[in-house]
This record gives sequence, C-alpha cells and structure tokens, in this order.
Amino acid sequence: MMPLVELAETPLANKTNDHGRETSWRILQIAEREVGRIILDIHDGPVQNTFAALSQLSITQRQLERRFGSEAAEDIARIGSSMRLLEHALNDIRTFMGAFRPPEFERRDLLSVLEGLIMQHEESTGSTILLEVTEPLPDVSLPIKIGLYRILQEALSNASRHGHADQHIVSLASDDVTITMEVADNGIGFDIDQVLSDQEGVHIGLEGMRERVSILGGKFDIWSRPGAGTQVRIVVPYRARTC
Repeated sequence: MMPLVELAETPLANKTNDHGRETSWRILQIAEREVGRIILDIHDGPVQNTFAALSQLSITQRQLERRFGSEAAEDIARIGSSMRLLEHALNDIRTFMGAFRPPEFERRDLLSVLEGLIMQHEESTGSTILLEVTEPLPDVSLPIKIGLYRILQEALSNASRHGHADQHIVSLASDDVTITMEVADNGIGFDIDQVLSDQEGVHIGLEGMRERVSILGGKFDIWSRPGAGTQVRIVVPYRARTC
C-alpha cells in the first residue's frame, strides 16, 4: 500500500452546526429512500417492458424465418439488430440498478454493507479487492453507513473507469470516536491539481466524496500521481468526543 505520509491533505472546514448536520443526514436518508423507489419503478416499468418487447421481436423473427425464409432476410436481420440493441440497453439498466440499489442499510451492519459492495464491484469489473479490517468495528448510525458505502462506491468506480485499476486495497479501522477507511489502487494515477481544474468526471466524483465526508463532519485526504495509482483516506466521527 502507498504510504499515507504522502497523501495530499484536503482539510474540510466545518461549516455546519449540529442542527445543520442532522438536517443533511435526514436529506441523505430521504434521498436513499427515493433512489430505492426509483429503482423499483424502473424494474417494474422499463425493464419489464423491454423484456416483453424482446420476447415479441423474437417470436416475430421466428415466424418470418418459418414463413418466408431467405425472402425476408433483410427484415429478419433488422429485427436481430434491434434485439441486440435492446439487450444491450437492458444490460445497462440492470448494471445501473445494481450500482444504486440501496443495500438494506438499516438491517445490515457497516462491514456487511461494504463487503456486499466489494463483491458486487469484483463481479461486475473482474478486478480484485483486498479487504483489511481491524476489528471490531463499532455499530454506527444510518447516515454513516450510507455515507461510507457511497464514498467507497465512488472511489472504486473512479479507479476502474478513469484509473483503469484492477487491484484495490480497502482498509477499515476505528478508535473510540472515529472510523477510518482507506482505498488504494494500482491504476494510472493522475495530477490532482490538473484534475480539479478540469471539469472531468473524476473531478465530479472527488467533489461528491468530499461533500459526503463534510456532511458527516469528517476529513478527506487524497494522494495520487501519474503512473503511481491513487489512495484516499476518509476519517469520520461516529460518536461525539467527551471532555
């Protein structure tokens, strides 16, 4: 793993009071519930309709082949092309649904939620993820589970899509008041200053992670350079410090 001492620190100012942070947490919970509703609507609507259309086209294609054979070759080929396009669209929708389906945050503990995400990412990308956990991890509130899940999801996605990484190390540890999550990869890396100045997708992803950490009252650090991979470190409080 790359040394944390080389991380380029990005300190976050605490711009919200406790009431403001609680409001942000509630907004996150509402947003996750809305995502769940949208996913169900997509499954019950577009996915089912697309599958039904594929079935009808398959029946039509077989009927044309049986009745007209080579005389309808062009029409049969056009139907086959349309079916392939629909199959690709259906696969894309299912991939999207898998990425954004809320993983029963309330019922499952933090480690279980993150393990599920890691397995899903490995299956969909073919990459390898080593999970290192300093146990035991504490029970945490719902906003922290949601936040860390989405941050890890974005970190792995950025590493695969933009960094072309196929190996990752995810480390989790905690002390009496905070949880630390580190995500390192073997990707191509990037110039942080350049990316932040360019309006690229990875920039949007970094801002999204940083914003979630800010809502949780934590700290976000990132280290990267071209040809040397990327590492992020997130430290969030899960209980208030006592004097």
